[in-house]
Amino acid sequence: MSKLTISNSVSLLTLILPKESVGVVSTAIAEEGAKGIVQISARGSVLNEGGLLQRMFPPPAPEQQLLQALVPNSKIDQITDRAIAVGNLDKVGSGAVFTISCNDAHFSQNFPSNVDSVNGDNPANKSANLEAICCICEIGVADDIAKAALQNGAPGPTVTFGEGGGIRDKIPLLRITKGPEKEFVWCVVDKSDSDAIFADMARAGRITEPGRGFMYSIPVNSGLINVSSTVSSSAHGANMEQIIAALDDLKGDKEWRQSIDSSKSKSLKTTYLKDLVGIYCIVPRDNYSEVYDAVLDSGAPGVSTNFGVMIDADSDQQQNEEWALVYTSVGPNSVNDLRNTVEDKISSLGIDRFAFYTLPIPRALTYLGG
Repeated sequence: MSKLTISNSVSLLTLILPKESVGVVSTAIAEEGAKGIVQISARGSVLNEGGLLQRMFPPPAPEQQLLQALVPNSKIDQITDRAIAVGNLDKVGSGAVFTISCNDAHFSQNFPSNVDSVNGDNPANKSANLEAICCICEIGVADDIAKAALQNGAPGPTVTFGEGGGIRDKIPLLRITKGPEKEFVWCVVDKSDSDAIFADMARAGRITEPGRGFMYSIPVNSGLINVSSTVSSSAHGANMEQIIAALDDLKGDKEWRQSIDSSKSKSLKTTYLKDLVGIYCIVPRDNYSEVYDAVLDSGAPGVSTNFGVMIDADSDQQQNEEWALVYTSVGPNSVNDLRNTVEDKISSLGIDRFAFYTLPIPRALTYLGG
């Protein structure tokens, strides 16, 4: 196997932007030291506050782009600040930026990265009262899940598209009846709201039923979330999103929101999977099927994949190259064995551009049988 750069001082930077902001923001963060920036096509989700006609014929979901890059913790603050300034992300409806501290990250020598090997602890400095929630579901279900999140106060969820499967998909009949296409619903919420939002998203997607999907949460290290959540027909009046933001400022925090729903039970009576580790592998799309199969063959219960384009590649040919983000989650005692097995498979195939990183997953939910 080729020499790997290994660091436990890396954060995953994620931006959710309108299409028109992608060019200027991606250029700015690259100038500050971000490399290996992957762009994933997405769409937003909004509640319609318009009149009857607008509710009958709602506008299309806003087009968005999701940017992700693995960034050294030593550079994360300056890159985030530059993205906020250039993208005007401090304004309502402008987008979002957030960071998640990785447990560790492995980079091949030819993967675009400016991360150096670090063996000591060097955590990111900030700690936000935020949590990211992701729900992986069948095609056609994402809108119901996003609506449930919005109705509980989540800033406009983002939907991406990809593929997924698991042990069940090795059964021939299920391969015929269920396709690999999946939708991914992402939102970043206050921790005070996360239990209620997570529960209602799970109910809307019927995640605890067989074959319905998988959802999980990840602690967010820092973030600024200003994704649009509503569409209003009023040209002058404030919409609900702006009213809530104003009340947050007046109250000085967001704890007042909890009293609004104090009479409603938001708990979900189910068994959560606790303290998992998410393993992510970034490879050129041409190689993703081999990695996908290797992850399943290594004993992972399921695999999901998003696809994107690396927009800061060194040549025109590479800029048009698609990349795959292959994801699974396992218990902490299985991480090293699974990753080593997949890295050995990658090496045997001669794949010389890849990266692995792991993230903490304190809570996950899926059908557990019985």
